[in-house]
Amino acid sequence: MRIPTRWVILTAFFMAAALFAGDRANFSGEWVFNETKSTLDEMGAQFLPGEVVIMQTGDDITIRKIVRREYEDDLVIEETLTLDGLECKSEFWGSSRMTTATYSEDGGRLTVSSTIRFEQGGEMSITEIFSLEDSGKTLTIKHHSSSDWGERDVTLVFNKKEKPE
Repeated sequence: MRIPTRWVILTAFFMAAALFAGDRANFSGEWVFNETKSTLDEMGAQFLPGEVVIMQTGDDITIRKIVRREYEDDLVIEETLTLDGLECKSEFWGSSRMTTATYSEDGGRLTVSSTIRFEQGGEMSITEIFSLEDSGKTLTIKHHSSSDWGERDVTLVFNKKEKPE
């Protein structure tokens, strides 16, 4: 029996795509901020998440950041994105946020880029590069933000929360 060439090519293409998708880092887990290992600026840990919860399945990722506040309820920022580089629209503090998430060519890093247009005027750009270290036990996020209030460059390190047995 002879198999048509186009079926061989299509099968090879889908197998290669499946192999490539399998090589991408999976950031799923509950992550706790490690201030000692992080590189902060003059603002310290202010406005930074104390915990990050990531749920990644297939081509979707949900990132929930929990910012601890001393005299108010914790601030929870959650966003669901596609991992195909297409823009995803959401809200941030009542303003429009457009975000893209793309993997590096080797699949080891995820870059999440957002632009927030505030209702009162002004704009903020945020780029975060996610990577895993220490056999997936450490999440590092290199954060750069720029707005009318200035710029911020920090490297956040999170330890994976151990699940109770």
